[in-house]
Amino acid sequence: MASIKYQITSALKEINQIDSSKLEFRKNNDFDNIHSIKYFKDALDTGVKFGEYCKSTFGINKLFDIKPEHYASFMKFNEQKGCTVGHLINLESHLSKLQSGMNKLSKSDKIKATFTPFVNSRVYSSSERERPTDRSYSIAEIETLAKTFSPTVLNAMQMSLNLGLRIREVCNIRVEHIVEKNGYLHLLIPKGQGKGITKGGRYREVAVPGSYEAVLRGLLNGKDPKSKILIVSSGTLRSALKRGCDKTHVKSKGWHGFRHTYARNRLLDLLGDKREVGKELIRKMLHNRNKHLSIEKNVNDHPDFTFIVEKINQVHSELGHGPNRWGLMEVYLSF
Repeated sequence: MASIKYQITSALKEINQIDSSKLEFRKNNDFDNIHSIKYFKDALDTGVKFGEYCKSTFGINKLFDIKPEHYASFMKFNEQKGCTVGHLINLESHLSKLQSGMNKLSKSDKIKATFTPFVNSRVYSSSERERPTDRSYSIAEIETLAKTFSPTVLNAMQMSLNLGLRIREVCNIRVEHIVEKNGYLHLLIPKGQGKGITKGGRYREVAVPGSYEAVLRGLLNGKDPKSKILIVSSGTLRSALKRGCDKTHVKSKGWHGFRHTYARNRLLDLLGDKREVGKELIRKMLHNRNKHLSIEKNVNDHPDFTFIVEKINQVHSELGHGPNRWGLMEVYLSF
């Protein structure tokens, strides 16, 4: 008999659509897949812990023998350990994905098993989740960390800060992805050509800030179009950031914090002299969302509302997100 870990891995592989567009699947009302390497790893980690718990507590060796009471026991066990509501919500989400994979696996020719759902409804409400906090680095923190970085790590940080790139994207974009338009540089990853680079292989276009052009041109100089701009691993970058934070006592917000800094600064630049109006409207929109009201309630008649939403969605696009992602607005653009 295959190990419980192998069975869980096989189930999750059924819904593995990493490097495929989440948006395209959702257009077809298919919401059950996994499109992120990190999310797959997290869901697998939770699934394996769940399987091992069921095995040690209830003697279950077959994935399809898991029942709702086993799931309820696992969640209660984690709650009693003192896990935050946010973490418990994540566990529920991961195990819902596992259930989707099991359902798909049971319908294939790979296995003959009867699927019985064990996650029937959410126990923990997303309204109980801790509200997102500002995860961006300040200018002072960035300058302090920069003094501890090697030239390669410093170049990687500047790329995230100026182009809004994830750590994986920094490590994988190639020279050919920087193009010139009307005398200005743009990061351009065409639709269908982002596999292995952007999350879900998504299209991405970002205008390179004028203040960063000279540095970026220097990194591109003399390199083959198919070459990576930087030769560095995500592990190296994470280790360098940890060492830098430990040495300087800057509170780490992870490498993703540089992407948050990009998002906030970019929105403020786009808003121009409407910065304070934009901040106030965002606060009101998020208040509506957290009260489960229409995001537009009492703000859509504001003369600058359409302009503000347009700029928010432009930043979302540059980050590789879809339009009107209010949850992500709260994460990246709350003030």
